[in-house]
Amino acid sequence: MEVPASPHADRFHWTLLKRLVTVTFAEFAALLIVVLVHGFVGGQSLVFPAEVLTWALAALAAASIIEGVVWGWVAYPQHRRAVAFVAAVTLITLLAHAYIIDTPAASTSGSASGQGGTTFSSDQAVADTSVTNGTLKVTLTANGNAIAQASVSANGAPLSGGWDGSPPSFVSPLQPGTSITGTWNFVPTGPSERVTVSYQYLTCYDTKTRSYGCIMDEIFYVPEGMGMLAGQHCSTGPGAPSNCHLEHPPLVTALIASGMAMFGTYSAVGWRVMPALLGAFSIPLLFGIVWKVSESKKAAYLSATLLALDVMFFSQSSAAVLDVPEVFFGLAAFFVYFAGLRVWKFDRTVLAGVFLGVAALAKETALFIALAFVTYVLFFGEGRRWTRVYSVFKVALVVALVFAAGLQVYDSALATPQYPTFVGHVGYILSYGSSLIADKLACQPTTGYWCKFPGDAGGAPILPTDWLTYYSPVEYLGICATINGVCQSGYLAVAYYGVTNLLETWTVYVWVPLVAFGLYTFRKGSKAPSGGESAGEEPAGGGPEVTVEPPPPSRTLTGDVKFAGLALILFLWSYVPYLFLFLAGRVTYPFYIIPGIPAMAMGTAFWLSRDWFPRWLLYLYMVMVFVFFLVYFPDKAFLPVWLRILIGH
Repeated sequence: MEVPASPHADRFHWTLLKRLVTVTFAEFAALLIVVLVHGFVGGQSLVFPAEVLTWALAALAAASIIEGVVWGWVAYPQHRRAVAFVAAVTLITLLAHAYIIDTPAASTSGSASGQGGTTFSSDQAVADTSVTNGTLKVTLTANGNAIAQASVSANGAPLSGGWDGSPPSFVSPLQPGTSITGTWNFVPTGPSERVTVSYQYLTCYDTKTRSYGCIMDEIFYVPEGMGMLAGQHCSTGPGAPSNCHLEHPPLVTALIASGMAMFGTYSAVGWRVMPALLGAFSIPLLFGIVWKVSESKKAAYLSATLLALDVMFFSQSSAAVLDVPEVFFGLAAFFVYFAGLRVWKFDRTVLAGVFLGVAALAKETALFIALAFVTYVLFFGEGRRWTRVYSVFKVALVVALVFAAGLQVYDSALATPQYPTFVGHVGYILSYGSSLIADKLACQPTTGYWCKFPGDAGGAPILPTDWLTYYSPVEYLGICATINGVCQSGYLAVAYYGVTNLLETWTVYVWVPLVAFGLYTFRKGSKAPSGGESAGEEPAGGGPEVTVEPPPPSRTLTGDVKFAGLALILFLWSYVPYLFLFLAGRVTYPFYIIPGIPAMAMGTAFWLSRDWFPRWLLYLYMVMVFVFFLVYFPDKAFLPVWLRILIGH
């Protein structure tokens, strides 16, 4: 085991890091409990505590990350390049999310102006005005998007008066085609004096369902988060609130609600901040997993970079949806297991079970991640066979307990009386999932296939067999670029796409056979293919909160064997089940492959990190992967127009 260069400084930073991480996770649990209890008690009494806890969680998480970087930098100078690399990639990803997190915004401003006593308009509203005896009467009609707020001024100075009745608001916006009237005190000083009606119109709002959300399934989970923050109780069946989605566990909705508590209920930043953070921090988790398992810095560098450059993973990290938080907690389970972390009397298998249970509370399909974990432990874990079986039993028990307890807290707070216990809620989740039968009638007459997820208008559906070959990228959201009010057909101003980085995806046809052959030769007693440079042992630390367990007796498995096995097992569990669901006629959407994206990044890195792989080809491949990512980056306003037109997105 390596000895830190500065033992005293290392001890200080390690102790501080342990305490920060412990308090951060305690704060995270406290925040979720407060949000749910707030719904149970009703009213606004716990809104302020939720806001305080959310900001405290953000501060503690930032401090933990910074302290982790400082500790690694001080304690292990020989690994400073690796620390700097993963910090840089994570920071760049965070900056990319910050660049687009409010694009599109939940609302934006507009105005219409003209002379008092006339009718004037903009692309979103029409103002019909009249002036009588010092009184200005304004009838405002929404003719574009819904309007949330509106005010009247003259030559930039606000007028005294107001709207009759309840003015438009984010809670009750003025719908397209409807009007509101108000009066203001107004004495014209001359023909040049202009009246301006300023307003906020909603850009992420469905006027048919009266629900918020813009990117993909935000239209479901943003309103659910709003309801949770407001204390809405959920149920199913006739008369149930339309923005309740009990078919999925509630954790991500609670995270979205906590973001709203931080940045505001009607702020797109609040909707998306938690998924964006968890998506970005999945990168260092994958880096640590690959480094610990493979003992190869090169493989870790490549895996982290490839995950950061996956289009679908990045796009869904930028939206208030479920899948990326599920992956984050799943990766956290693998990380604590491979790092040998221990909290109090809870060993690494128990901690891994906790994180897998939390992942299941994010989305029930984390079951496949959990099955991948126990499969890896059984075949590639340390210790004797019965030791590994016992570890699997512990993991399964902890996952079940955490999932049941978390779901019960939610059901007791916000799903009673329909689901007084988690058992009924689990039954509804299973029955809902089994009811999602693909619609054969919609696509079979033209394609001969079951309709799973529509591609382009009039095109063939996207099947699980297409996920690893090719399909036209699904446009989650496309906003037309306009010049002088005219929509440009050459490119979109903002476009979120659902497509994996196909240059990474297609490598499964290379690395899966390569890995399978390597594992076969190892089982036959041959030496496994060599990889990149060795990272050496990771540092160990002491302290009451978090410790690092000494590794169990080795089963003489090389880093390459364990790395190859992990990539293959996680990929198979993330993809193969959907082939069977497809054959059973169930709905299978392309984004269901998201838990397999880290596996594809690892498998690609395994292939690229072979000693025989040409370095010049490696650099060329990574450039091509980056270009593919750039082409489908959601907002490319930083590029010149001619290049955006050439790209076509």
